[in-house]
Amino acid sequence: MSWISWVSFGICIGIILSMIRRDADLLSPARVFGFVWSLAIGLTELKLSRFQTEWNAQSWILLLLGLGSFLVGVFITYVLNVGRHVVPIDTMRRELRHAQVYEERLFKAIWISVIVYGVSYLVIYAVKGFLPVFVVGTKISRVDFYVFGFGVLINSTAYIIYFTLLYHFLVPGNKRRKRILTALTILAVGSYFLLLQRFQIVMAAMICFTLLYYATHRIRLKTALPLFLAVAGFFYWIASLRLGSLVATYTYYAAKMTFSKTFALLTEPYMYMVMNLENFARAVNRLDHFTYGYFTFDFIGAAAGLKYWLSDYFGIDRLPYLVSGYNTYTAFWSFYRDFGVPGLVLIPFILGLSIGLVYYRMRRQPSIKNVTAYGVLVFVMFISYFNFPIAFLWFEYNALALYALLRWTIVPRSTIGPRTSQLESGSGRVLPATK
Repeated sequence: MSWISWVSFGICIGIILSMIRRDADLLSPARVFGFVWSLAIGLTELKLSRFQTEWNAQSWILLLLGLGSFLVGVFITYVLNVGRHVVPIDTMRRELRHAQVYEERLFKAIWISVIVYGVSYLVIYAVKGFLPVFVVGTKISRVDFYVFGFGVLINSTAYIIYFTLLYHFLVPGNKRRKRILTALTILAVGSYFLLLQRFQIVMAAMICFTLLYYATHRIRLKTALPLFLAVAGFFYWIASLRLGSLVATYTYYAAKMTFSKTFALLTEPYMYMVMNLENFARAVNRLDHFTYGYFTFDFIGAAAGLKYWLSDYFGIDRLPYLVSGYNTYTAFWSFYRDFGVPGLVLIPFILGLSIGLVYYRMRRQPSIKNVTAYGVLVFVMFISYFNFPIAFLWFEYNALALYALLRWTIVPRSTIGPRTSQLESGSGRVLPATK
């Protein structure tokens, strides 16, 4: 094992140990981002596959530029908030338990969202005539299960899951409605699994985890690790389905692993994590032109229906310089491919600064809206070793839906008074989180 792996795993252990302190915040930006990337780099430097190569100085410099720029942005927000009051997490939990919601609006928002999802699902199936899970191993790809417009709306599962959790958390009683919403959500998620999509489910898991951590006592260090392993296992399961009937032994030989065949089951999760960094390290040394925002602002082209037209017109190779079947490059690749070194420095810096500002806003003014906003960004940090989700239209759609529905269903603090629990409006009853 190289010294880089030792240092990286040492940082991971240090971050875990720092969480033991009573007042430590498990989900602070530096901890989340630092742990994910230290683990990814440590695993990558084990070089357990012959597809992996030793990186040159340029690859390391560019990767560290991106990582360092993000952390500098986060650090600036820390300096700006030194000496300023932040609400202790235990106090946040007490305040968030007393958040109030327009119960009728929230109930309607969830079942209408499920209807939108269901209609989109049926329309695409009627047009395409297949479900991705049943064409695994054929020439048909899961990305072919798409119809313009409906292909965005079908990604509603992330916020459906979250708002169902929010209903359970904020609305006392109403067991009948809770059972209905739970059944609808299980039906939506179950059918969504058939599409072999993963990011939306992981996004929902991260936002829900963030809410449960800051609003309840259910999330601790001992529960965070199992969730992390569960998410990793989910990625592995989806990847395994996409491989079709290929067994672990075949995957082991195809990936040219250097460890014993006894541990062949570890091949897929290992390769799924490290090849993103390997692809980045290989591609940055070969790139000879830039795409000036095509990938970083992918959602604009997708919303306009020009994404693939532009790709064909300008001859953009979306997956260049691959050495294996693993076709993602980390979030930093989008910034570098679009704008070179300036993009690799500036965009992560702005991203780190923005995430830090949202985090400290949540810590100073704890509310369901602020916790949700930060939960979305926890997902962005968690998945940054793999991709840049903000660039995708489905992410923008879910973020916009979360923002709009929270504004419609959460009672503003300015309206909360001594009679709030008895307030009635034409749009729905206002209910406290606890009796």
